Amino acid sequence: MRKRTLLRGLCGLLLLLTALSLAGCRTRRVEGVGGASGQAEQGARAESVQAVSPSESWPEATAESEPDPSADTRENPAADRREYDENADVDVVEGTDRAVHGEGEGDGAPKPAGDGGVSASQLNGQAEQTATQTVPAEEAERMGVSEDADKADSAMTYYTVLLQDRLGTLFECKRLTAYWETAEDHVTVFKTSAEHELILGAGAYDVSARLLQENLRVDDGWIARKDPQLIVKAVSGDVLGRRAESAAAASAVYEELLARPGWEDIDAVKNGRVLILSEEMLKTPHLRVAAMLAVAKTAYPDLFEDTDTDTALRMLAEEATGGPPEGVYYYGV
Repeated sequence: MRKRTLLRGLCGLLLLLTALSLAGCRTRRVEGVGGASGQAEQGARAESVQAVSPSESWPEATAESEPDPSADTRENPAADRREYDENADVDVVEGTDRAVHGEGEGDGAPKPAGDGGVSASQLNGQAEQTATQTVPAEEAERMGVSEDADKADSAMTYYTVLLQDRLGTLFECKRLTAYWETAEDHVTVFKTSAEHELILGAGAYDVSARLLQENLRVDDGWIARKDPQLIVKAVSGDVLGRRAESAAAASAVYEELLARPGWEDIDAVKNGRVLILSEEMLKTPHLRVAAMLAVAKTAYPDLFEDTDTDTALRMLAEEATGGPPEGVYYYGV
């Protein structure tokens, strides 16, 4: 009997100890670590758990950042070349760190025009292919070339080469901006037009190149803001062209242009680079070359000081038609 009572007492004691042990675990789990140090430790544990939490997007943390267009460049003084911020929206393309005028790579100049033709000189004096512009020896002094040069195959070739050769000496920063106005007042030209190509061929930049084809009508304010350094006004055949007997009508158009509101402050007007040109000059190749020469001489008189536009027009017309040109084709050169 006593053994049975003792056994029951031991069992009760074990149950009591087990209950106390379980209660202690629950107490520590709920209350946590007390005091300031305990709170700090809890915060550290929370941050550790948050850092590896599956709710965070792990690939985002390791993926490459999107380029930042506003990021500044950085330069390492010890580097051979400039380095760019890895987030900058730029690329360094191999080969683009060389000078624009390099060592005469590729063809460089236009191909010869037919058998015996000549091509314009390349900008680089050490280029393998350079050409010499030539004219008849008896005209050498008047045309300003060497007297011992051979005869050019045509006037068209000569003046085409002359334009390319002279304008090829211009640095890009020295090329003028040009505004071309059609026979209709305040209407300019589109970037695919023959007029636009003529401006480029004369060594200038077209201020209307960014206009849409449906937005070619401009006003004096737009022109004044563009401040072109060269102005070309095309006119119909009753003002200049094959039927024109004098430049009187063209002179009146010239004065009307200069009297437009705000035009007195335009660079082209202040420096006398305004040209009135017959729109007939755009219709045939030989007249287009003559027009290009007239535009180029208006823009860069020093480069074409020894070139007479009337002589050029006559030579080109005689070669193309067999006779001298009739009428008056330009005013202001």
